[in-house]
Amino acid sequence: MPPALPATNQSPAGAPTAHPPGIWAALPAGSQDDGKVIHINRVQHQAVRVGLGEPVALPCLFLLQPSASLGPNEPPDPPRIKWSKVRSASGQREDVPILVAKDNAVKVVKAYEGRVSLPGYSHDRYNATLVLRAARASDAGLYRCEVVAGIEDEQDLLPLEVTAPTVPLCGRYPITAARRACLDNSAVIASPQHLQAAFEDGYDNCDAGWLADQTVRYPITLSRPGCYGDRNSLPGVRSYGRREPGEEYDVYCYARELRGKRCRGGWARRHCRSRGASLATTGQLYLAWREGLDQCDPGWLADGSVRYPIRLPRRKCGGEASGVRTLYQFPNRTGFPAATSKFDAYCYKAAAAEPGPCGGGWGPPNGGRGPHGGR
Repeated sequence: MPPALPATNQSPAGAPTAHPPGIWAALPAGSQDDGKVIHINRVQHQAVRVGLGEPVALPCLFLLQPSASLGPNEPPDPPRIKWSKVRSASGQREDVPILVAKDNAVKVVKAYEGRVSLPGYSHDRYNATLVLRAARASDAGLYRCEVVAGIEDEQDLLPLEVTAPTVPLCGRYPITAARRACLDNSAVIASPQHLQAAFEDGYDNCDAGWLADQTVRYPITLSRPGCYGDRNSLPGVRSYGRREPGEEYDVYCYARELRGKRCRGGWARRHCRSRGASLATTGQLYLAWREGLDQCDPGWLADGSVRYPIRLPRRKCGGEASGVRTLYQFPNRTGFPAATSKFDAYCYKAAAAEPGPCGGGWGPPNGGRGPHGGR
């Protein structure tokens, strides 16, 4: 039996001293008499859940039995390990290689260089646990660990859920009010790691906002006039550095999970109230999108923004990638539409409230379009 993974095994760079989410365990004895050469210990039965920007471990622990095809003095060929992503968070099939390992060599594909590792493999060839250094929203999906020894192979499938989108709020707040605004939007103020992970996933927003470390930053993937910041024409997260707490900026919030029922209303605040609900916050809409909401209709939110959630990209619905789309007032993608503009509205019904006309689900727009309706 191979040795157990030592408790002192080091976490990936930037991770806390404890192991990242996932299962880190030794293989138990037994279940070795079924004739199989490879035995993968399937220690993870539910989806691994991790927050945006956090490290995560996807377990793959296995045993090798002598093959009947080998001679008495013939050494076995070292097993070959392959990790790949086989399904996206939306359920779309894909086959994206991540890395291949055999004996002393670990080859990581270019798209994952610097992001993944096999921290236990160097001293235990039976531990192929994969660690993602900082999870992105696009990392969510189904992963496969495949072990090949000669003509024998075995595999295990592990689902990964990445929670917590980064949500921008406009409003010009001092930092104390910014933290409170995030709480009012079912979130907390985001960390620089959250914003960096969102940027690496393609997030672009030309509004400087507070972060938890009292710095002010904004992510730019496509440089344009008015959005260069301290990086000129290069993509990246722009930073104003650490600012005085009384200065006023927007804020980036981090929303981990959604509690309550959602309903889709006709227009704005008064309409939501008439249905026993309130105008949804930006955080609630982002979390509903992460849970599967897809609606190609811009609608008012509580902070005065107009947005809509797209899970399945399609023509005339905001581009080629999934995400929460925002309507801006100006060409450089800043400012929200005037409060007198007419759009639908997204409403939110708390779990403790009585069921409303929406029945806790999302329906097509009804009641026409209207202005924001004030606060």
